[in-house]
Amino acid sequence: MATLPQFKQRQLARRSTSDIDRLAKQYKSAVEQITGEYTTAFTGYQANVAEKMKPFEAELATYKESSLPAYEAQKASYLKNLEDYNKLLADIEANPVTEAIGTKQVKKPRFNLFGLAGYETKSEPFTYYVPKEIPKFTETAPTPPATPMAPTVEAFDSGEFAAKKEEVEGTFKRELGERRAAKLGAVSRRATRPLLTGTQT
Repeated sequence: MATLPQFKQRQLARRSTSDIDRLAKQYKSAVEQITGEYTTAFTGYQANVAEKMKPFEAELATYKESSLPAYEAQKASYLKNLEDYNKLLADIEANPVTEAIGTKQVKKPRFNLFGLAGYETKSEPFTYYVPKEIPKFTETAPTPPATPMAPTVEAFDSGEFAAKKEEVEGTFKRELGERRAAKLGAVSRRATRPLLTGTQT
Protein backbone atom coordinates (compact mmCIF):
# COMPACT_ATOMS: atom_id res chain seq x y z
CA MET A 1 0.00 0.00 0.00
CA ALA A 2 1.36 3.42 -0.97
CA THR A 3 2.30 5.79 1.84
CA LEU A 4 0.98 9.36 1.90
CA PRO A 5 4.18 10.85 0.48
CA GLN A 6 4.19 8.26 -2.35
CA PHE A 7 0.55 9.06 -3.10
CA LYS A 8 1.35 12.75 -3.31
CA GLN A 9 4.26 12.04 -5.64
CA ARG A 10 2.01 10.04 -7.97
CA GLN A 11 -0.64 12.75 -7.79
CA LEU A 12 1.94 15.39 -8.70
CA ALA A 13 3.24 13.23 -11.54
CA ARG A 14 -0.28 12.72 -12.91
CA ARG A 15 -0.98 16.46 -12.59
CA SER A 16 2.25 17.29 -14.42
CA THR A 17 1.43 14.82 -17.18
CA SER A 18 -2.09 16.24 -17.38
CA ASP A 19 -0.69 19.79 -17.73
CA ILE A 20 1.59 18.70 -20.57
CA ASP A 21 -1.29 16.92 -22.33
CA ARG A 22 -3.44 20.03 -21.99
CA LEU A 23 -0.65 22.18 -23.39
CA ALA A 24 -0.25 19.80 -26.34
CA LYS A 25 -3.98 19.92 -27.06
CA GLN A 26 -4.00 23.70 -26.84
CA TYR A 27 -1.04 23.89 -29.18
CA LYS A 28 -2.67 21.51 -31.68
CA SER A 29 -5.93 23.49 -31.54
CA ALA A 30 -4.09 26.79 -32.09
CA VAL A 31 -2.14 25.37 -35.05
CA GLU A 32 -5.33 24.00 -36.60
CA GLN A 33 -6.99 27.41 -36.21
CA ILE A 34 -4.05 29.16 -37.88
CA THR A 35 -4.06 26.56 -40.66
CA GLY A 36 -7.78 27.17 -41.19
CA GLU A 37 -7.24 30.93 -41.37
CA TYR A 38 -4.39 30.40 -43.83
CA THR A 39 -6.52 28.10 -46.01
CA THR A 40 -9.41 30.58 -46.03
CA ALA A 41 -7.12 33.49 -46.87
CA PHE A 42 -5.29 31.57 -49.61
CA THR A 43 -8.57 30.39 -51.15
CA GLY A 44 -9.73 34.01 -51.27
CA TYR A 45 -6.41 35.04 -52.78
CA GLN A 46 -6.74 32.39 -55.50
CA ALA A 47 -10.30 33.54 -56.27
CA ASN A 48 -9.15 37.16 -56.59
CA VAL A 49 -6.28 36.12 -58.86
CA ALA A 50 -8.64 34.08 -61.05
CA GLU A 51 -11.01 37.07 -61.34
CA LYS A 52 -8.14 39.39 -62.18
CA MET A 53 -6.86 36.99 -64.86
CA LYS A 54 -10.20 36.60 -66.67
CA PRO A 55 -9.79 39.58 -69.08
CA PHE A 56 -6.25 38.47 -69.91
CA GLU A 57 -7.35 34.89 -70.53
CA ALA A 58 -10.13 36.11 -72.85
CA GLU A 59 -7.64 38.28 -74.78
CA LEU A 60 -5.18 35.41 -74.96
CA ALA A 61 -7.85 33.06 -76.33
CA THR A 62 -8.77 35.60 -79.05
CA TYR A 63 -5.08 36.09 -79.83
CA LYS A 64 -4.44 32.35 -80.23
CA GLU A 65 -7.66 31.46 -82.04
CA SER A 66 -8.11 34.49 -84.30
CA SER A 67 -5.51 37.24 -84.35
CA LEU A 68 -2.41 35.07 -84.58
CA PRO A 69 -3.74 32.64 -87.28
CA ALA A 70 -4.91 35.61 -89.39
CA TYR A 71 -1.50 37.22 -89.09
CA GLU A 72 0.29 33.99 -89.98
CA ALA A 73 -1.87 33.63 -93.12
CA GLN A 74 -1.15 37.24 -94.14
CA LYS A 75 2.54 36.75 -93.46
CA ALA A 76 2.66 33.56 -95.54
CA SER A 77 0.92 35.33 -98.45
CA TYR A 78 3.27 38.30 -98.20
CA LEU A 79 6.38 36.10 -98.19
CA LYS A 80 5.09 34.11 -101.18
CA ASN A 81 4.44 37.30 -103.17
CA LEU A 82 7.83 38.67 -102.19
CA GLU A 83 9.50 35.45 -103.34
CA ASP A 84 7.69 35.65 -106.69
CA TYR A 85 8.74 39.28 -107.08
CA ASN A 86 12.38 38.44 -106.40
CA LYS A 87 12.23 35.67 -109.00
CA LEU A 88 10.80 38.13 -111.50
CA LEU A 89 13.65 40.58 -110.79
CA ALA A 90 16.15 37.76 -111.31
CA ASP A 91 14.59 36.95 -114.68
CA ILE A 92 14.71 40.61 -115.74
CA GLU A 93 18.33 40.85 -114.67
CA ALA A 94 19.20 37.76 -116.72
CA ASN A 95 17.32 39.03 -119.78
CA PRO A 96 16.61 42.76 -119.45
CA VAL A 97 15.10 43.31 -122.97
CA THR A 98 12.31 41.91 -125.06
CA GLU A 99 12.80 41.22 -128.76
CA ALA A 100 10.14 42.75 -131.00
CA ILE A 101 9.41 42.83 -134.73
CA GLY A 102 8.40 46.06 -136.40
CA THR A 103 7.90 47.31 -139.94
CA LYS A 104 9.42 50.25 -141.67
CA GLN A 105 8.73 52.00 -144.93
CA VAL A 106 11.58 51.80 -147.42
CA LYS A 107 11.81 53.58 -150.76
CA LYS A 108 13.15 51.37 -153.47
CA PRO A 109 13.90 52.21 -157.09
CA ARG A 110 11.63 50.88 -159.75
CA PHE A 111 13.03 49.99 -163.16
CA ASN A 112 11.55 49.29 -166.55
CA LEU A 113 12.94 48.68 -170.06
CA PHE A 114 14.15 52.21 -170.29
CA GLY A 115 15.85 52.31 -166.94
CA LEU A 116 14.86 53.93 -163.69
CA ALA A 117 11.17 54.45 -163.71
CA GLY A 118 10.87 55.98 -160.26
CA TYR A 119 10.61 54.88 -156.63
CA GLU A 120 8.13 52.90 -154.69
CA THR A 121 7.61 52.52 -150.95
CA LYS A 122 7.59 49.05 -149.42
CA SER A 123 7.17 47.81 -145.86
CA GLU A 124 9.98 45.73 -144.49
CA PRO A 125 10.21 43.99 -141.11
CA PHE A 126 12.94 44.80 -138.65
CA THR A 127 13.93 43.58 -135.20
CA TYR A 128 14.24 45.85 -132.20
CA TYR A 129 14.58 45.39 -128.42
CA VAL A 130 12.45 46.87 -125.70
CA PRO A 131 13.80 47.14 -122.14
CA LYS A 132 11.64 45.18 -119.74
CA GLU A 133 9.74 47.29 -117.25
CA ILE A 134 10.77 46.73 -113.66
CA PRO A 135 7.62 46.41 -111.57
CA LYS A 136 7.36 47.85 -108.09
CA PHE A 137 6.63 45.70 -105.08
CA THR A 138 3.85 47.60 -103.35
CA GLU A 139 2.91 45.19 -100.60
CA THR A 140 3.93 45.89 -97.03
CA ALA A 141 4.69 43.27 -94.42
CA PRO A 142 1.76 42.62 -92.11
CA THR A 143 2.02 43.92 -88.56
CA PRO A 144 1.95 41.20 -85.93
CA PRO A 145 -0.86 41.49 -83.42
CA ALA A 146 -0.01 42.74 -79.95
CA THR A 147 0.65 39.92 -77.53
CA PRO A 148 -1.68 40.13 -74.55
CA MET A 149 0.13 41.07 -71.37
CA ALA A 150 -0.74 39.28 -68.16
CA PRO A 151 -1.65 41.55 -65.27
CA THR A 152 0.72 41.88 -62.35
CA VAL A 153 -0.26 39.45 -59.63
CA GLU A 154 1.25 39.95 -56.22
CA ALA A 155 2.47 36.87 -54.39
CA PHE A 156 0.41 35.58 -51.51
CA ASP A 157 1.71 37.01 -48.24
CA SER A 158 1.95 34.18 -45.74
CA GLY A 159 4.13 36.14 -43.34
CA GLU A 160 1.28 36.91 -40.94
CA PHE A 161 0.39 33.24 -40.55
CA ALA A 162 4.02 32.20 -40.22
CA ALA A 163 4.44 34.77 -37.44
CA LYS A 164 1.34 33.50 -35.63
CA LYS A 165 2.51 29.91 -35.87
CA GLU A 166 5.97 30.86 -34.66
CA GLU A 167 4.44 32.69 -31.70
CA VAL A 168 2.26 29.70 -30.80
CA GLU A 169 5.22 27.34 -31.09
CA GLY A 170 7.36 29.63 -28.94
CA THR A 171 4.67 29.85 -26.25
CA PHE A 172 4.17 26.08 -26.27
CA LYS A 173 7.87 25.33 -26.00
CA ARG A 174 8.35 27.89 -23.24
CA GLU A 175 5.47 26.62 -21.13
CA LEU A 176 6.44 23.02 -21.79
CA GLY A 177 9.96 23.82 -20.66
CA GLU A 178 8.62 25.48 -17.52
CA ARG A 179 6.49 22.40 -16.67
CA ARG A 180 9.42 20.07 -17.19
CA ALA A 181 11.73 22.29 -15.18
CA ALA A 182 9.21 22.35 -12.32
CA LYS A 183 8.88 18.57 -12.47
CA LEU A 184 12.66 18.10 -12.44
CA GLY A 185 12.88 20.54 -9.52
CA ALA A 186 10.35 18.54 -7.54
CA VAL A 187 12.23 15.31 -8.24
CA SER A 188 15.48 16.97 -7.19
CA ARG A 189 13.94 18.16 -3.92
CA ARG A 190 12.61 14.70 -3.17
CA ALA A 191 16.05 13.25 -3.83
CA THR A 192 17.64 15.64 -1.32
CA ARG A 193 14.79 15.10 1.21
CA PRO A 194 14.32 11.33 1.42
CA LEU A 195 11.59 11.69 4.08
CA LEU A 196 9.31 13.07 1.32
CA THR A 197 9.63 9.79 -0.54
CA GLY A 198 8.54 7.76 2.44
CA THR A 199 12.03 6.33 3.14
CA GLN A 200 12.75 5.89 6.77
CA THR A 201 16.16 5.67 8.37
